[in-house]
Amino acid sequence: MILCLDCGNTSIKIGLFKDDTLIKVYTLKTDRNKSSDEYALSISGLIKQKIDGAIISSVVPLLTLILKDAIKSCFNVDALILGKKIKTKLPIKIDNPSELGSDMLAGAIGAKAIVPFPFIVADLGTATKLYVVDKKGDFIGGIITAGMQISLKALVGNTAQLLETPIIAPSKIVGTNTKDSIQSGIVFGQAYMVSEFARRIEKELGYELNRVVTGGFSKEIKDEIVCFQYEPYLVLKGLYNIYKINEVK
Repeated sequence: MILCLDCGNTSIKIGLFKDDTLIKVYTLKTDRNKSSDEYALSISGLIKQKIDGAIISSVVPLLTLILKDAIKSCFNVDALILGKKIKTKLPIKIDNPSELGSDMLAGAIGAKAIVPFPFIVADLGTATKLYVVDKKGDFIGGIITAGMQISLKALVGNTAQLLETPIIAPSKIVGTNTKDSIQSGIVFGQAYMVSEFARRIEKELGYELNRVVTGGFSKEIKDEIVCFQYEPYLVLKGLYNIYKINEVK
């Protein structure tokens, strides 16, 4: 059993793989104040299976080694940490490859396993990220903007008469009350932005791309965007593929 852990700014996704199949996914809240012992307690409370190996992707540097220690404590395995020294077989052709987030790298590897390049991945989490692997198979860059939750908090926090509302797609675009109007703007606004970015990227590159959408909020827009394949656990699957590339025989 291989454990793949994706630590984001809002949540930590933990996937268990057996014989190349994702069999279970767990979610923990990202808490920068937790110790490795506290994370070990949370993880051991969820996972009772024997773990043979592990890999971590983290965009929260403070927690990277804490989570590695927690996994060691729970399962007595040394987790790989996705970073510069890990082989991925994906050429990174951006100005400074060390700036590339491990979640984007893992997502690109995950997409590479399910669609042929060229492709674009839209990852809707705390931030909304779109990134591109071109027709030569090179990671060439992307776009980062505020995610739906950040946008909603900014809107509500800076507007006295608007109320906090769940991030779900309303039944129609034209809202007839404040809640539906906010939901329309946040959810459909992101959906149409992603669709238009994809169109503009194709125009800039001069060819069509396969399209994959993932991330915690992707299920809210997957039916509103054009020609995107929905894969909710893309980063976890990418991490598993990276683990296999680096596995010591």
